[in-house]
This record gives sequence, C-alpha cells and structure tokens, in this order.
Amino acid sequence: MTSADIVPEVNKKSSNSRKWLRLTLEIVFMVAILVGLLYYVGTTVPSEFKPSETTILRGVDYIYTRLLTINVYYLALAFLMYFGINVLFAIRLRRVLAKNDVKTVFGKTLLAQYAGMLTSDVTPGRSGYILTPVYLRDQDVPTSKGLSSVLGIQTFEFLIKVIGGIGAVVFLVAYVPAQTWYNIFPTEILGVNIGLLVAILGISLMTVGALVLAAFTWSKRAISIFDRVANSRFLKRFTGGLMGKLDEYKESAGSTRKAIPEIIVLTLFCWILKGFEWWLLGYALGISQLTGFWWLAFFLIHPLVTALAFIPITPAGIGVQEFGILGILGLLGTPASIAVVFALLARGLLVFEDLIGLPQIVKSTSLIFSKKERQAEITREPPKPL
Repeated sequence: MTSADIVPEVNKKSSNSRKWLRLTLEIVFMVAILVGLLYYVGTTVPSEFKPSETTILRGVDYIYTRLLTINVYYLALAFLMYFGINVLFAIRLRRVLAKNDVKTVFGKTLLAQYAGMLTSDVTPGRSGYILTPVYLRDQDVPTSKGLSSVLGIQTFEFLIKVIGGIGAVVFLVAYVPAQTWYNIFPTEILGVNIGLLVAILGISLMTVGALVLAAFTWSKRAISIFDRVANSRFLKRFTGGLMGKLDEYKESAGSTRKAIPEIIVLTLFCWILKGFEWWLLGYALGISQLTGFWWLAFFLIHPLVTALAFIPITPAGIGVQEFGILGILGLLGTPASIAVVFALLARGLLVFEDLIGLPQIVKSTSLIFSKKERQAEITREPPKPL
C-alpha cells in the first residue's frame, strides 16, 4: 500500500470518528433533556398522586398512569387527523412531480412520504426528510426531480411555519399576562424573557431554512454559487454525488415553481388538520380549558413549537420540542405534568404512525445495495477473449 492509498483511508476513519462523536453527543443531550423532563414532572405531580421512591420514578409513574386513563376515542381521531395530513402530503408531492412530467402511484408515494417522515423523526433538524427522493426510486422518479419537488415543498412548509410561529408569539404576548410569562420563564437575557428568546430562535431557524430553500427554488444564480463552492477541491469529495445532479435540478426547479399555488393551498389544509390533531390530543388528556377563543391556540402554537424540532442538537429536536410544549401550554394554564404527557404523546403519535414507512425504507435500502453489487460485478468481470 502506497502513501497515496493511506491518506484517503486515514481521512475516512477520521470522518467516521467525527460522525460517531457527534451522534453520541446528540444522544447524550437527548437523554439528559428527557431525564430533566421526567424529573420536572416528578416535582409537579398532584399531591394526591402516590409518590415513588425517587422524583424521576414518580414522573414516570405519573405519565404511565395518565396514559392509562386517556380518552381512546379522541386519541383515535387524532391519529386519523395525522393520517389525513400524510395523505395531503402525498397528494402535494404527486402534484409537484406531475408538473415535472413524472407520473407516480398514490399508494407508493404515500409509503415514500411515511418513509421520509420516519427518517426525519430520527435525524438532527429533521433533515432526513430530504431522503424522500430515495424512497421514490421504485417508481423510477429521477433524483433531480424528486429533490427539486421536496425542496420546493419544504420552502413553503417553512414559510408557513414562520408565519404561524410569528402569529403564535403575537397571540401569546397579547393574551397571556406578563406575570405568567415570568412565572413560567423566570430568567431574562439582556432584558428579554428567555421564553421569547427560544421562540425567536426557532422562528429564526425556520426563516433561514426557508430563505435558503427559496433561493434554490427561484434563483439559478444561487444554485450556481452553491455549485462553485461545493465543487471546490476541499468539498468536492464530500458533495460530488449531489453536485452531479445540480444541472438537472436547475431545470426541474422551474417546473416546481408552477405548482406553487397548489403547494400553498395543500400546506394550509395540513396546518388546519395539525391544529385539529393537537386539539384532539388535548381533549384525550382532559385539557379542556382551551375553549372559545383559546381554541385557536392549538392552531397557532404547533408551527411555533415544531420549529424547535429544527434545532439540531438532538435527533428531530427530541426534548427541545417537548420543553417548548411544556412552556407554551404552561402559559395557557395547563399543569406542567399534563403538558409533558401531551408533548410525549404528540411525539409518540408521529413516530408510531410513521412506522408505516419502515418497509419502504427497507425496500429502498435493498434496492440501493443490489444496484451497487451489480455494478461491482460488472466492474470485476474480466474482458472477454477475442
């Protein structure tokens, strides 16, 4: 083995080590946040609840007890709302692909949608959803057109979440007494309540993401700039596979722009269904004080809270989003112990139903490996004698 062969091998090992270290740190953060949530629940459970030996176990016992008393009827309706959201997501994706002259089957596209959501459930910043084009390969969807469609959709998904998040902040500031803010978030940074700062951080991340994706969807110049940067000698070995698709992406992005009205309408319907989903989860747990005008809270807070899932310090913002739900429902008068149960249940509902996409992930992975094996066999095949 020559020195030229050793260097790439060392770089590969170093890169793998950094990935494992980052993954380990993310898991450590996630576990620490979840343990903190359980401890907090244990300190806030009603006095009549039977105490356990430790505060954390008391929190676990309380959550388990609350789940046993959940209203199954409202829970089933919440599952139905989330199914409806994924159906609209699949329709939205098919409509955008149709603008790119790509025909798809609804059932297979729905499975690919669930597979993308399941991947996003376990990746930092929910970035795994960008792998949805991979799960569309069994329908012979070109990667460039699948990527263009997904990024175009996510642009408006982010923008609508930004608008909803800003609306939620305005709603909370206008209708929640100032003293309540300081009871829930007693800390200030530079004179700004920390609860507001966290909300602003989530909205800012979504805004940046939306602007970047919008640049890719609307501006060929932005794609060209990214193309030059990513094809630099330093980055090319990391992005070469993607960059090979950028020229095709420039063309398909133009077709994606034609679907903008449909994307906006379907995304707004998904927002409404998500509001119903959370409202039904609230009723399933007995959170019934949000009636009348406060009923709007569930429609406004979910864009704000789910924005926290894009903070890439834990997989899919696990723990961070739950603390956000705890804080916001606390502002609206929900006991902390019940708010945490709601947050964990909202997360669990998504992951449980997204498991529908697991077979599609397995299928797509096997297709990728089988293609690589066939390519390797072709490469190894000796030339035929003349």
